[in-house]
This record gives sequence, structure tokens and C-alpha cells, in this order.
Amino acid sequence: MTENIKLHTDQRVTTMTIARPEKRNAITQDMYAAMADALEDYAQSDAVRAFVITGAEDYFTSGNDLQDFAKGTRSDGVPPVIRFLTAISTCPKPLIAAVNGPAIGVGVTMLLHCDLIIAADTATFSTPFVQLGLVPEAASSLLLPATVGMAVANDMLLANRVLD
Repeated sequence: MTENIKLHTDQRVTTMTIARPEKRNAITQDMYAAMADALEDYAQSDAVRAFVITGAEDYFTSGNDLQDFAKGTRSDGVPPVIRFLTAISTCPKPLIAAVNGPAIGVGVTMLLHCDLIIAADTATFSTPFVQLGLVPEAASSLLLPATVGMAVANDMLLANRVLD
């Protein structure tokens, strides 16, 4: 497990903290692997009843670490990001997001797969896929309109409107 993903279990609740504040909690492939491992373990555990995802310090996550992604993925099986997106979208148990600051890109995408989202007053939500020349991942172009309505989703996905 990478030191940038912190796990803490207390009273049958595991909190997973994305902890890379020097990079605004940008997620690397190694971090995706650790998050996938944690979610897969949680799905199989009888000892843990709920799973909370949050970010360290002032950010939930600034999304993918684009420099890390530019290096490409390992060829030894399923890419870690796909393992994570599969684990979060198929988790059979409660997932809670505690959004403590900006959630950007995949930070918003992962929220769409959570059962409950608790947002601090400092939380913002941004999907800069078009500006980055990327396609929204993990069904976010389907799930976001179902969650916030078509007009708001189009504004977020196509014009990168930042919601607070």
C-alpha cells in the first residue's frame, strides 16, 4: 500500500483518506491500486459496516495525476484505475464520501458511485474533461445528469462550471 492512502478503522467504519496534500491529493496509479485493494477488502469484510472516503487537508482530490498517467499503465493485468472504478461501482456495502474541499475530475466521478455524499462548505465540484481533451469516465456522463439534472450536468461536463 502507498503511504498516500491512509486507512483507519474505528467502530466498524473504515475511513480511507487520499493523502497527498503537496499535490492537492492528485491520484497516481499506485494510489488507485491501494484504493482498489481497500475497497475490495471492505466488500468482503464482515467486520466493517461502512466505508468513508475523504481527502487530506484542504482538498478532496484534484483528480488524476496527469504526469503519472502520461507514463502509461503497467501491462501486468488490469490497470489500477480500472480496478478502482470497478470496485467503487460494484461495492455491495455502504460508501460515504466526506468532501472537504475541491473534488475535480475523477473526484466527482467517484462521488457518483457513493451512497451518501457529505460536503463541507468549502467543497466544490468540477469536471474539466473537455478542457483536457478527455471523455468522462465510469459512466459519469450518465450518472451526473441522473444526480443533478441534465442542464446542470451539461454545464459541468461541457462548460466546466464549478459548483459549490
